[in-house]
Amino acid sequence: MKYDSGHITEIAGYRLTERIGSGGMGDVYKATNAALNRTAAIKILHQKGMAERFRNEAYIQSSVSHPNIACLYEYLVSGETACIIMEYVEGDPLDVYLHKRGKLSNEETANIIKQIAAALAYLHGKGILHRDIKPQNFKIQPSGTVTMLDFGIAKNKYTPKLTQQGYIVGTTEYLAPEQFQQRPEKKSDVWSLGVLTYELLTGFMPFDADNPVTMRYKIEKGEFTKPRILVPGISDKLNTVIEKCLQVNPLNRSDAADIEMLLGDKKPIQVQKTRGELARLVNKKTISIAAVAGLLILTVLFIPKDVDKNQGKEASPGQKEKTDQGQPAVELQKLTIDVPNASDAIIVFPDGSSKKLPYDIVGKEGENFQFTLQAEGYVSKKIEVPITVGRRSYEYNLEKIKE
Repeated sequence: MKYDSGHITEIAGYRLTERIGSGGMGDVYKATNAALNRTAAIKILHQKGMAERFRNEAYIQSSVSHPNIACLYEYLVSGETACIIMEYVEGDPLDVYLHKRGKLSNEETANIIKQIAAALAYLHGKGILHRDIKPQNFKIQPSGTVTMLDFGIAKNKYTPKLTQQGYIVGTTEYLAPEQFQQRPEKKSDVWSLGVLTYELLTGFMPFDADNPVTMRYKIEKGEFTKPRILVPGISDKLNTVIEKCLQVNPLNRSDAADIEMLLGDKKPIQVQKTRGELARLVNKKTISIAAVAGLLILTVLFIPKDVDKNQGKEASPGQKEKTDQGQPAVELQKLTIDVPNASDAIIVFPDGSSKKLPYDIVGKEGENFQFTLQAEGYVSKKIEVPITVGRRSYEYNLEKIKE
């Protein structure tokens, strides 16, 4: 670590170039690493009394991998200074972006909230509560991609008790009613998502007051001005999102996956009848012999193909799968996986096969891949990543085994 006039100028091979933010635990800097040819964001802890919470933040962020969540490269302690080194995301913080615009259109709001809902659905599926969904904790890139940056007060089942009895963590304007009773749950994040949706669409907060006591009363009663009174042109879909999120009783509140589906125009999949179901239909005495013959034909048609003719063949990025009629169907995407801090790192797949890194995974958009990253002298890391159009690579840093 290097200092200039008492200030840190370099840490872990990264040269700090500018301070880009600050929070309750420390400051965030933009930094460059010439050896890795990488730009990163480095969060440096200044409040020593928050060391355990800071370590918990790093632990949770290192356990996730999602296109709408910033990737954590490394957590380390240099001397008495702890820092989190993470992906640097271009673009404006969402609060700054909203301030420039005043309020956002239906289309832009739906795009933003859909991405945040996707990140929340992923976190909740892993048993993680974020507990601090607000504009300051997201960046919107020029491409429109939204990235979650901060896990300062996130919690999972392994998080130690860090909050004293009687204290409430979070930002009051975005807190769900149950959080005032210190009973946060996954749907508390969904309430905050509803507050954020309202704010983006109208430029106002749904719950606002001159003092925290009145604000808490409004939140616990669910009293807010209907968004269409402020902006009559709000779409039915986004109005529904607000209604589904801002339900005082969590049991009546939608979950993040529901909101993602609502905004993603996903239609329920019509499941074809299985051979077992067809057989039961065949056994009904009321079915004629002709109907039985027809069902048998359908059974043959619905039998899945057990052997993929293309299995084991290398696919190229941009290549398209062919339908049975030979027509192009889905474009395959390439995702590069690498571990820059371990030159002999390998990627190990569930079937036991392994490849040296960097390695290109090729698949269809939305397809998930599970694997383990290993290197001699380092702690192995299990990873699950999705294939997305907006993401071309993931880099991970492995933790050295302590002797």
